[in-house]
Amino acid sequence: MSTRHASIEIEYRGSLPYRIAGTLALLADAAHFDGFDRQIYVLHASLAPELRKDIELIYGPLGKRVIFQHLWRNAPEDDDLASFVSWVTQIGSDALCESISEALHSFASEEAFRTGANVSGPSAYDEEHLREFLQDMDYPWGETARTDPETFDRILRLLLDPDELKARLVFILTLFWGTHYKEIHEECTPIVERSLRYHENRHPVGDVSSIIESITGRRVSDELEANLAAVRRIVFVPSCHTGLSVSPIALDREFETILLQYNCRTSGGGNEALAAIARDIYPMVRALSDENRLLILQLLRSGELYAQQIVDRLDLSQSSVSRHLNLLVTGGVLSFRWEGGMKFYRINEDAIDRLTRGLSELTRNEEGGEPLR
Repeated sequence: MSTRHASIEIEYRGSLPYRIAGTLALLADAAHFDGFDRQIYVLHASLAPELRKDIELIYGPLGKRVIFQHLWRNAPEDDDLASFVSWVTQIGSDALCESISEALHSFASEEAFRTGANVSGPSAYDEEHLREFLQDMDYPWGETARTDPETFDRILRLLLDPDELKARLVFILTLFWGTHYKEIHEECTPIVERSLRYHENRHPVGDVSSIIESITGRRVSDELEANLAAVRRIVFVPSCHTGLSVSPIALDREFETILLQYNCRTSGGGNEALAAIARDIYPMVRALSDENRLLILQLLRSGELYAQQIVDRLDLSQSSVSRHLNLLVTGGVLSFRWEGGMKFYRINEDAIDRLTRGLSELTRNEEGGEPLR
């Protein structure tokens, strides 16, 4: 399904290949992000160790980009797993190498933007350059290189052998489907179909950020908005499992086409005005649903701080503080700026005002206009 709004083309894709690929993408981030649907964490905990490693270290950073890029360009006609697996096996080695190269350079660009450091992609597709590049990417490969060299070498060999990598992607897809996802997919299908029907009759307008917010119910962060200037096409994938994150995947080198998963459980039916308010404030409510994150908010009430200052004032590890800060930024509660290679965090006052007004509106009774007690 595809529609055009001004200069932005919008597509919706809810077939089995898109949905299983999207769920695997969420699982890849589950260990480092706590804003997804609860079922994602149940699935993540139930994965066999080898499959979990493959999803986090192969599928998440690279495989999802390869699969989504090729799905968008030429998806299988039949909507079943056998056709999907057959379709993956027919991706040519040259096309696979090109997709991997694009994904690596895209990953390097994102890392450079995230850290403020000068990070470039591998200069050549050979073992020496690729090994150095992967080791420099602290998450997810650098940490693995230090703590599990055997797994790191296996990943390196896969990336240098497109046929073996393709076989591994097929293994991930088939094992995950057979042991974890088949029944979940069947349960979610009516919800996905309802959402797609609902969006057929909607006509979001505005710039890229406004359209994304209209469909996902999530405001785009300042960091993400800086990367949206080139976008001309958005592919929305309905999901029963996504949460606070608005994480686009580039489907071409120019960043003209991006893919976004959205929560299809919230679309269609009910009081749409109140539903829109609920979608708007939910990321903030979820982001604040932790005592440590409330303490961080308290620390920032007097002004901005950089991450190490927050670590020094809390009895938490640096990695824990980083995770809490990322969730607060993703939920829109905090914003940040770069200065001297450091991130300075501050409270997003506009978001807090929206949260306060939204809670008041949701609890206001219809007759008297007073908040419910």
